[in-house]
Amino acid sequence: TADSESLIDENFYSAQRNALVLTSITVPTPQMAMSTPDYPVTAGDIYLLAYAAGTTAVTYKISVDTTYRVRVSNLAVINAKGLTFVELKKQVEDIVSKNYPLSGVQFILEVPSVFTVTLKGEVKDTTTIKAWGLTRLSSVIFPYFTDYSSDRNVTITSMDGTVKQYDVFKALRFGDLKEDPYLRPGDVITVKRTERKVMITGGVERPGIYDLLPGDNLKNLINIYGGGLSPDADISRIELKRKQNSAFKTGETLYLNGDSIAEDFELLNYD
Repeated sequence: TADSESLIDENFYSAQRNALVLTSITVPTPQMAMSTPDYPVTAGDIYLLAYAAGTTAVTYKISVDTTYRVRVSNLAVINAKGLTFVELKKQVEDIVSKNYPLSGVQFILEVPSVFTVTLKGEVKDTTTIKAWGLTRLSSVIFPYFTDYSSDRNVTITSMDGTVKQYDVFKALRFGDLKEDPYLRPGDVITVKRTERKVMITGGVERPGIYDLLPGDNLKNLINIYGGGLSPDADISRIELKRKQNSAFKTGETLYLNGDSIAEDFELLNYD
């Protein structure tokens, strides 16, 4: 059943998702960053390098700026842009060990960077949000969504002007983390407006409100978005409440059945 009147006013399932996302936001710690294999070297990070140069103990702090050029004591300069902590650590240790064998080199992240990103588009307000190297896109967008926001079409414009589009629904439902990237300093996140959002309730495994892609209709709504029919589902009694393009101000009710699923009945916005 698709209830068009409650689609905008009642967003229960989205509220549940928002609560889960909010609880996933973590406080930046070097331990968490260093224990995550893909932690990206980030402008603002502060690293600590320690080694023995002969009988002299050397301790050296390295701050990463927006050029990402990391000076390893007086030995070399590394371009750390796009590197993970693990990759940078290996390069630093290799350089020091080559110059000072048996130096007992240590390289750790002392303070992970905290930076800001901008969120705009179909959100409650354009705002600036604090993030760090392990903050994913999904962790910041949902609390600012309106009833017209789309989680299927979110773009990120990076500081160098590169624009990429993401489908956060795929990340949260199917675990496709390519659609839920780590945020980077200066990112501008733009949430687009939904084109077709529908609600499904009743005899399905995952009732909720879903933002459909072009080509998605009743069959995909039930089998993919809704997770399939529940054991007690009666496909001979499907009610579709429609407001868009209706001859009646309050909308109308259409009665569908299993043939409608097989024929992939076309759905409209707010069904």
